[in-house]
Amino acid sequence: KGIEPIRLENRSSDWAVFVCSSLALFILVLSYSISKLAATELSIFMSKQLFLIATILFLALQSNPIWGQSKELIKMVEQQPRETIELPIDYPYLFPTTSFEQWDADYNSFERFLTKRIMKTQMGLSYNHNGVQTWWCMPSARTHVQLDTATMILDESKLTGDWRITCNRIITYEDSAVYADRKFYRSSKIVQENKEDDLLLSMSPNKFKLYLKENGKKKFKKLVSKNYDIESKRYLMLYGASPSNAAIWFIGQDPEERLILNSVYVQERKVKGVYIVYHATITQFVFKKITS
Repeated sequence: KGIEPIRLENRSSDWAVFVCSSLALFILVLSYSISKLAATELSIFMSKQLFLIATILFLALQSNPIWGQSKELIKMVEQQPRETIELPIDYPYLFPTTSFEQWDADYNSFERFLTKRIMKTQMGLSYNHNGVQTWWCMPSARTHVQLDTATMILDESKLTGDWRITCNRIITYEDSAVYADRKFYRSSKIVQENKEDDLLLSMSPNKFKLYLKENGKKKFKKLVSKNYDIESKRYLMLYGASPSNAAIWFIGQDPEERLILNSVYVQERKVKGVYIVYHATITQFVFKKITS
């Protein structure tokens, strides 16, 4: 689920991009291999950590010193303290019913939003180890936990402008069922909540620019600069030259008009006729629009 690097003019930058891309791809393959060799808690943990490192490497390809950003915007941001908000752990999601017999129906009810353009970007990996069938995908547009349809983008013009992060966190959600006992389990956990780093998002029609100022740093740097499309009023497609290589994010606006961006890693584990586990790790950004 890589994000293409910003095109730079010097060849040394192109070489760095090539090396980082190759390393990230190697780590992805390694994480898959570890998961396949041993489906233990340790191996699954290591696989997830390697996957996270690969994701960071892909984002690092975007991390160039800031240029072309409005000085007025920077000055305004520097004069205003960053607002942080506390949100419920289930904000703003729809969950499957607690009756696992209905899970397939709940899951399939969102299929109507998955256009051909979206599905062309979805590539997962599947393997079987000791009878446990595992499938995972990142970034995924097909998740058991879904962004509330009440947040759908009905007016894309409202996205245009500058946004500042108010909530930056990673959350895991897991639903599981044991068929013989007819028991259902649901758990959720905030894995990480970043209140130190600052993020600025600038959106113009079809252009998405994300800037980061790490805690303790004085300047912002450009993290992502991409073209974008909104698909089915709920998917953000970030891409360079071609939408077929787009990274898929969920996008929405809540009743307070905050902007919600979610990137999702999903995993499904099951033993036929015995149990099933649906897992989602969601990177959640919630932005508030900057007003003068």
